[in-house]
Amino acid sequence: MTTEKLSFKTIFMTGLKAGIVSIVINAILFYVFHAAGVLTDDIMIQPGQPLTVVPVLISSLVPSLIGACIYFLFEKFSKNGWRNFRILALILFVLTLANPFMGIPGVTMGYATVLDLMHVVVAGSLMYFLNSIQKK
Repeated sequence: MTTEKLSFKTIFMTGLKAGIVSIVINAILFYVFHAAGVLTDDIMIQPGQPLTVVPVLISSLVPSLIGACIYFLFEKFSKNGWRNFRILALILFVLTLANPFMGIPGVTMGYATVLDLMHVVVAGSLMYFLNSIQKK
């Protein structure tokens, strides 16, 4: 593990890579599960609108970039930035798993599970790529 502080550019670009990987995987998941009938158009995610791929893409990229920026702040202002960030990320990740089940009226178990799977993709991708820069 490195003892040097990582630059904002390095961390942000790592978050961008994680976001792009998340976009690709979650777009594939969206289309596969939509075609399989698990993600249906009769459940309204946005006010009066079914889930489309665009919010999936945005929700895959933006949290990765925000997470990278938060990690940068932990890295810059704390002695154990990586450890502290992982603890916060785990807590937030666990909290997001309840959101599809509680925050969407009329959601089916399959629908909510697929949305949680997409959360796993974003969190896993970000943690994987951030961990990879720790070992350099």
